[in-house]
Amino acid sequence: MELLAFLALIIFFVLLMDARSRLKRAEATLQEAAKRIGALQRHTGLLPPKAEEPPPPDTSLRTEPPEPVYPRAAVAGAPMPSVAKDVREEVPKTHSQGRPPAAPRPTPKSQIGSEAAPPRRIASRFEDLFGKTLPIWAGGVTLAIAGVLIVRYAMDAGFFARVFTPGVQIAAGLLFGLVLIGGAEYARRNDARLRDVRVPQALAGAGVATLYAAIMVAANIYLLIGPLLAFAALALVTAASLGLSLRFGPPSAALGLSGGLAAPALVGALAPDVPLIAVYLALTIAALAGVARIRRWPWLALAALIGGAAWGLWMVLTQRALDALGSLSIGGFVLLLAIAIPMLSFEGPRAALLRTASAIVGALQLALLVGYGGFAPLHWGLFVLIAASAQWLAWREAGFAIVPTISAALSLLLLAAWPDAAPFWFTLIGPALLAVHALPLLARLWGGPGMLRRALELCAIAIAMPALTKWQLWGIGDAALALVALGGAALAGVGMARGWRLEARLADRSFSFLTAAAGALLALAILLLLPRWMAPLAIGLVAGAMLFFGKTAGDRRIEPVATVFLGAAMLALLAAPLAFAELPRLVEGASGGAGQAFLRWAGVGAVAALFAVRGEGAIVRRLSQFTAALLAYGAFAQIASADWLMLVPALGGGAALLTARRVPLARVDTAALGFAALSLGWAVWPIGAWSSAALLSLAGQPMPINAARLPADGLVLRLFLPALAFGVPLWWVRGALPRWSLLAALCACIIVGGVAVHSLYRLGFAALAGGDFVATGIAQRLLWEALLIGGGWLARERGMLALARPLVIAGTLHAFVYGLLLHNPLWAGQAVGGWPLINLLALLFFMAGAGAVLAPRLFPSASASLERGVQIVLMLLVAGFAWATLRQIFHGSLLVEPGVAPAENILRSLLILALAIGFLLWGIRTARHDWRIASLLLMLGAVGKVFLFDVSGLEGLLRIGSFVALGFSLIGIGWLYSRQLAGASSPQRGNP
Repeated sequence: MELLAFLALIIFFVLLMDARSRLKRAEATLQEAAKRIGALQRHTGLLPPKAEEPPPPDTSLRTEPPEPVYPRAAVAGAPMPSVAKDVREEVPKTHSQGRPPAAPRPTPKSQIGSEAAPPRRIASRFEDLFGKTLPIWAGGVTLAIAGVLIVRYAMDAGFFARVFTPGVQIAAGLLFGLVLIGGAEYARRNDARLRDVRVPQALAGAGVATLYAAIMVAANIYLLIGPLLAFAALALVTAASLGLSLRFGPPSAALGLSGGLAAPALVGALAPDVPLIAVYLALTIAALAGVARIRRWPWLALAALIGGAAWGLWMVLTQRALDALGSLSIGGFVLLLAIAIPMLSFEGPRAALLRTASAIVGALQLALLVGYGGFAPLHWGLFVLIAASAQWLAWREAGFAIVPTISAALSLLLLAAWPDAAPFWFTLIGPALLAVHALPLLARLWGGPGMLRRALELCAIAIAMPALTKWQLWGIGDAALALVALGGAALAGVGMARGWRLEARLADRSFSFLTAAAGALLALAILLLLPRWMAPLAIGLVAGAMLFFGKTAGDRRIEPVATVFLGAAMLALLAAPLAFAELPRLVEGASGGAGQAFLRWAGVGAVAALFAVRGEGAIVRRLSQFTAALLAYGAFAQIASADWLMLVPALGGGAALLTARRVPLARVDTAALGFAALSLGWAVWPIGAWSSAALLSLAGQPMPINAARLPADGLVLRLFLPALAFGVPLWWVRGALPRWSLLAALCACIIVGGVAVHSLYRLGFAALAGGDFVATGIAQRLLWEALLIGGGWLARERGMLALARPLVIAGTLHAFVYGLLLHNPLWAGQAVGGWPLINLLALLFFMAGAGAVLAPRLFPSASASLERGVQIVLMLLVAGFAWATLRQIFHGSLLVEPGVAPAENILRSLLILALAIGFLLWGIRTARHDWRIASLLLMLGAVGKVFLFDVSGLEGLLRIGSFVALGFSLIGIGWLYSRQLAGASSPQRGNP
């Protein structure tokens, strides 16, 4: 019953849509009639003769023009509205007054026939639809269902078994169907009485559905007729349905469609005959499609195809273990629905889309048939047939281009999903399917639009050949598989050869994709034939050949593809099991000969160098340079010891930079960068050890240099010589480098070389003078600072400011930070020497002062404030040196010994006064105001110290002497200032 209800709903929906289209047609007819009447009045000025007012229009108009057998009315039950009456009532008012009739105003759509047919409300429309229109169609559906239920009821009721034998039941069903059709014809011929074309349409549709059901029950349930007689009966009913559809219009066709498609389900066939159902459905759908084409009803053909596709899917999924006849029946039915019927049924702008969808659905159904049918050869043959049909469709019309693409994808998926494929059938069906798809692609590869899609399909087929062969024939030998790969490469090569002389091949990336596929398959074939250790060489050889082929073909898109193959060669080099033995040599070096490994790395490196030299793209060229540098180092690592291996990157980078003097820098810059990265890799350990010690030294910890951790030979090989090997060529080619790149590279060389020189200096000094930090710390720092600042001064004298500035600044900072802040002998344990004034204190403060004076002179555009800062620094250095010297006189070499003697304390006060006088005299002599201000500050400090600290701790002559000294000092300072102020008009120098 659920199926019956669903069928009724479908029929009701179709009829409702038909009624809606009739209403629209009637409304358009009424508007056209009103326009014609208005035009007649304007041109003639006369009123048409008064006519009898017709009844209001009916909404159940047919969509097709009336047949000749309906002469009484143009539209059954729908006479013309009273538009003429409205015109007659308005025109005489103007015509009777002697004036020409005015043109009538256009009548709104809602006012046409306003007196005879007022605007219809929703309630009236509801009554018209559910009270007048739908009951007729419901009656037709009920009759159709009754015809089926009569047969079924007789089958289920046991007490009718004797009377209603199977033959009587079938005869009653056929008779009932014929009576319904006869009633339809009678109703059509007596249209004057019925005045409604829907009655014969409903009766005809119900009769057709009843005939379908009766024949299906006779053939499938009772087996009263054989297959041939059943086919003949179904063909006869189908022909009758076709004639009735042409005679009675769309409703009959819709009911015939519904009844015909639902008949196999309504009869409840428990053991259906698949060939009979397939033939029956094929005839039914073909008849409906023919009616749809004759009467131009595409909706009918589309509905028939959808129903047929549903039946086809049901037969494929539910009917297992099909025999040959059943398989051929389903295959023929699917081919009919997918190819033939859509080609005959659909026309217009959407025809290509509908035909494409039908072909795709058919291909999917046949693919399911192959899979659910156990991949039988017969099913494969049907699938090959629809694949060939898809190619024919694509050749016939361009709109079917996607159909062979989907068919090819289904073919590859089915071949991959084929379980336990027999070698014989696989080698027979596989090439057949590939040929069906590949040959048309080769024929149409370079013609018209869609070249890229066709090229990609051809590439997929070529690559799938060895992949599917290995997947299905796992035990196949390498030589045989190599032949299959070569066949795929030849297929792609034929496609390339067909477009070699055509300019169209440069329009898109089709040629490059074909080249990539051919190269990949060629590389696979070579890999299958050569030893495994030669895999990187084989892929690299294909990459190099592809580079030259791209230049010969004039296609720049091939070069990036060749670069990808170069990357694949590197991956094969690094990912192979041999890499576990070769990669450690990059750091440890080679202990013995490894010619095979050297050949692998050197071969791929040579291909990378070829790309670096012959490549046209900037990115490709630079990547190849970098890769060639790394691979060249890897090749030497297979045969060179670790000691010499450290110098390989430096020598390679220096040679690359020197080459830039004869070739463009862009050809070697990335290679030099690659060698520099390798050199920095070797320098990581010593620089890391030095940096950790340097960071600790900034916290005041002594910076020891351990010869075991940083040996001299390692510093030379890892740091000094690489910095020299890169720095000198960089300076020679500085004109070819961008400014910031040159500065960054030189800074890196200076840093690496500086670390090496500093570490070597510390090791050498410790070897000569010992490693006692307290005893040798100041001397070690002074010598280093003298080398830096002296080297900067010498560079400045020779005009090399770029070298002088970092040397002087580094030496000056080192003197202040380490000599005067962190390790100042006044508060750090540093030996300065036992002799007063003949010790290291003068050199310690002098070196810092020399650096402070020399540094600003390296920057000619420095401001005056920098000079003032230098003077302040000199004042502090002089005061510090005097203070430290006084301390050394009383305490000897180590100034940090505790205790301050009274004499030392008094001398400190006198020292401050002496410094104040000296600053004042120097300020007067050099006309520097800063020194005079410093003198005053020192004097105030001395006065404060004497009165607050010294006097409280002294007695007797010492206290008196302190005051006397302080007094004379103050007097002398005042006298000097008075003279200075009196001569203020004298020339001033420095800061006023």
